[in-house]
Amino acid sequence: MHWEPTPHEVVKEMLALAGVKSGDIVYDLGCGDGRIVIAAARDFGARGVGIDIDPQRIAESQENAKAAGVTDRVKFREDDLFEAEIREATVVTLFLWPSLNLKLRPKLQKDLKPGTRIVSYIHDMGTGRQRSR
Repeated sequence: MHWEPTPHEVVKEMLALAGVKSGDIVYDLGCGDGRIVIAAARDFGARGVGIDIDPQRIAESQENAKAAGVTDRVKFREDDLFEAEIREATVVTLFLWPSLNLKLRPKLQKDLKPGTRIVSYIHDMGTGRQRSR
């Protein structure tokens, strides 16, 4: 299973772009080492949920959250992105393959409340709209 972490400087930009605030619940789908939800809690005061199918990544995320002192604000779940409960999200972050983004799009449209912000690093959601730097 290939995992490529989102660069730390990009994490802050993604969260800022989404306008994350203390009342938000940030879901990172394919959370890897947990860096996005940890940063959302530590730097923006939000709550976060990381979801990953790899138990090794979930364990690593939990250790990283403990080291960052945010275990009261974040949780990590070993789950399939396409089956996971994500309805409470106010922000969703993604750094997945383009084909996964496209496959995930109907679930996001069905499960998320209107106004939920989605930020995807590098790959779009099949809309052709990308923000350039």
